[in-house]
Amino acid sequence: MRFIHAMLILASAALIAATAAAQEYRYVSDELHVSFRTGPGNQYAIQRFLVTGTRLELLEPPGDADFPQEALDEWDHVRDPRGDTGWMQSRYLMTERAARDRLADAQQTLADTRAELGEQRSALDAARRRNEELESRLAEARGEVDRLEHLLGQAEQGYELAQANENLKERVAMLLERNEELEVENRRMSERSQQEWFVVGAGVLGVGLLLGLILPRLGPRRRSTWAGSGL
Repeated sequence: MRFIHAMLILASAALIAATAAAQEYRYVSDELHVSFRTGPGNQYAIQRFLVTGTRLELLEPPGDADFPQEALDEWDHVRDPRGDTGWMQSRYLMTERAARDRLADAQQTLADTRAELGEQRSALDAARRRNEELESRLAEARGEVDRLEHLLGQAEQGYELAQANENLKERVAMLLERNEELEVENRRMSERSQQEWFVVGAGVLGVGLLLGLILPRLGPRRRSTWAGSGL
């Protein structure tokens, strides 16, 4: 925005300078009041008095006017800021503005420059504070990023540990289930073994009883005592 404003000022100054180049001006000298007459000589009526610093447009003498050359050498035909034309003595006119007017302009320019410089300094200070604030926020953001990255790493490790824990739980469950199956199978085998031993023991006992009944009958019989006596 300031750059555009400066460009507009430069463009305006260039336009004013171009317009001024096409016209020639004179300024009333440091005399307090100078007469503005209707003709080139003190014998002509005074229209009014012009104060120091008044800018006048320099004009060519009227072609139809019959003025002596001596008068034209000492007087200038001019137009005042109101648009009125008249004559003023050349010795009271300058090609530049009065010194006090230029001094006032210079002082005003200096004051404006100082004010502009103050505004620029204030803007610079505000920009610096804003930059420091942004740097502080950037540092906080970087710290937050580091913290989040750390938490993400921990979360990833926790996820891996949780996944491993789930895998271990599944394996433990499978092992427990297998152990239960083995215990059931062991009980079945133990019961079957006991049944088999019971059957074998019963068989052995039965065979022993049977042999106990049969074997005595298979041995030689003893003769009766009565038969040996011959009765």
